[in-house]
Amino acid sequence: MIICCHTEFTKPWNSDELLENISQLPLALQVKILRKGGPKNIQLSVCGKLLLMQVLKKFGLDLSLDYMEYDAFHRPYFNNDFDFNISHSGNRVICCGTTNGKIGVDVELIKPINFNDYTDYFTKNEWDKILNAANPNITFYKFWTRKEAVLKAAGTGFYMPLQEIDVSDENVVYNNYIYHLSEVKIDGCYQCHIATTVKQNIEVMNIIL
Repeated sequence: MIICCHTEFTKPWNSDELLENISQLPLALQVKILRKGGPKNIQLSVCGKLLLMQVLKKFGLDLSLDYMEYDAFHRPYFNNDFDFNISHSGNRVICCGTTNGKIGVDVELIKPINFNDYTDYFTKNEWDKILNAANPNITFYKFWTRKEAVLKAAGTGFYMPLQEIDVSDENVVYNNYIYHLSEVKIDGCYQCHIATTVKQNIEVMNIIL
C-alpha cells in the first residue's frame, strides 16, 4: 500500500500558528527548518514534516522524526523498510510513503512555460509527444513530474540529467530498477506523479493542517 497525504495552505501562518505547528516537530528539526529562510519556505517545510507524521500514523509506525537520517544526496530516510518522499509547489504539499520498495513524488503547479528553456531536459520522443499533444503545457508537466519522481525515488534528484530517462510510458527502467509511474490527482491546477519500485494500491488523503 502507498499512502499519500496532501494539504493546501491558503494564507501565511502568523507567529502563533507557526509556533503551534512547528512545536510538534523535534527541536533539532525545528532549528534546521528555521534556517531555510523565507516564511513561505518554512511553512512548506513544516507542512511536509507534519504530513510525514500523518503518513507514519496511517501505517501504524512508531517512528520519531528524531531518527531521520540523510544520504549522500541529502535524501532523508529511516533505517527500516519504510520509505517516503515529500514535494511541494505553489501552496500544495504532498508526502507519500510505502513499506514496500522505494518511492518518489513530485507535484508542480501548472503555469505557462517557455519550452525553449527546457530543450535539454527531455528526450526527442518526449518532445514529440509534448508538442503534438492536445494540451502541450499539461503534457510537459506530466512528463516533468514523472521524471522528478523517478529521480527522487532513485535518490539522485537533479544530480542526474533529466534527459537520460524517458517517461513517456507507464514504466521506466533506470539504474537497473523498474519504476512504476502513477498519477496522484489532488487539484486540477497541479500535476502530480509518483514513481515506485513496487506497483501497489494508492490511498490519497487531503489533510487539513
